[in-house]
Amino acid sequence: MLTLRCKICLETMSEKDTPMATQCGHIYCLDCATFHFSAADPFCAVCRAPQSLENLVRLYPDTNEGSTQGDASDMVEGEQEQLSSSPVSVKSIERAGQEAMDTVKKAIAGREDMEDALLACNTFVNSVTPRERAHINTDLLRDIAFQLTLVQTVLKDNQEEVTRLQNEVEQARAAENKARAQVEQQRRRLRRAEKEQLKMAQELEAQQERYQLISQQCIVATEDASRQRLRAAKAENALEEMDEELRKWRESATKNHKKYYALKNEMKLLKQAANGGSRRGHARNGSDELEVV
Repeated sequence: MLTLRCKICLETMSEKDTPMATQCGHIYCLDCATFHFSAADPFCAVCRAPQSLENLVRLYPDTNEGSTQGDASDMVEGEQEQLSSSPVSVKSIERAGQEAMDTVKKAIAGREDMEDALLACNTFVNSVTPRERAHINTDLLRDIAFQLTLVQTVLKDNQEEVTRLQNEVEQARAAENKARAQVEQQRRRLRRAEKEQLKMAQELEAQQERYQLISQQCIVATEDASRQRLRAAKAENALEEMDEELRKWRESATKNHKKYYALKNEMKLLKQAANGGSRRGHARNGSDELEVV
């Protein structure tokens, strides 16, 4: 009797354990194969060769060939009449099942849509009548069940991935809301800065207008100061001329004053002389008076 042992759990397998083999020839039980080769970038646990769920091969160990063939022949002979009355042949049903299983494998590998694969399996299951179900190859049904188990694992992984992505999306939305709040705050600050800038620009324009007005006033004041300096220079010249003329008048007055006193003294002398001559004339001529010219 052939003994098969899983390379991961090291348990001895029977037909019910569904032994699976890799392309490199190493054997695993269904549970270990499903868990190990459904991870990202799967590889053989023994030789580390790259493997995938789609490339796994199911093994069918034959421990009692004679009894199996006898049971199969009896079953075929007993139900041959029932199969002949079936509207759909067993081969066509098995072909549909094989196509459904291939579709599931492609969906697991990412080459087909998972909904289409599940729809193909559902169509296959619904197309099999209870009378035909007993005559379909059980290995095919086990393979389909195995592939559906893998689909369940993939969907579970996808659900975990979806949950992780949803969490990341929520975090991204929270970060986006925070960033939007910061952007709105920056926009409010920018608007306030623009208002302040506009106010400062208006004040600067007013200052420039006042500066221009003061500049014009300074120009006018400078012109007035120039005219005032000219007038002051003229007045200073006139004052100097008046001082010169006053000096001349003072000199003239001094000379005239001297002449006045000289004439006064001379008149005094003349009067004295005239008074002395008058007395002598009276003595000579009686009532004759001295006439001063």
